[in-house]
Amino acid sequence: MNPLKIFEIIYISIMANINFLNLTIYPHRSLSKRGFRILMLIIMVLCLSGGFIFWMLGAWPVFGFFGLDIILIYLAFKINYRSGEVYEHISLASKLFKISRGFPSGKLQVWELDPHWAKVELIKDKNQSQLFIKSENKVVSIGSFLNSFAKENLEKKINESIQRYRKTYSV
Repeated sequence: MNPLKIFEIIYISIMANINFLNLTIYPHRSLSKRGFRILMLIIMVLCLSGGFIFWMLGAWPVFGFFGLDIILIYLAFKINYRSGEVYEHISLASKLFKISRGFPSGKLQVWELDPHWAKVELIKDKNQSQLFIKSENKVVSIGSFLNSFAKENLEKKINESIQRYRKTYSV
């Protein structure tokens, strides 16, 4: 076998395993699960002690409303945490730019883009910004749950990865 052909086969197999970008992004949650438990404990103590005081004063129905407050606050936080389970996985490897978005329901959306034509675009409008990845006739919005600063950093990271990919595969 021709030594040049062997080198080409080895080069192709090495290039197929190079991972230029592999990251997963999640929405930011400022309150940890431990912090949530502590907050709920404080709310329960305050509401139950306030309800007990009203009960002792003869306004016993107020005790039930304090209990309802505890349940509603708990449910609101649980709904908020559930919406925070969405994630986006972005990978660029072996001639494939893949974006996956997972939802709390288990649904998974997947886009496959051509990295040679990929272009990252950050559109800023006053206090909001949107991050798009365009490739040929496909446009994918990513990081909708991120703040503007995080979107700028993500844009830089993706652009750097695309540039490294193009330099590697243009040789």
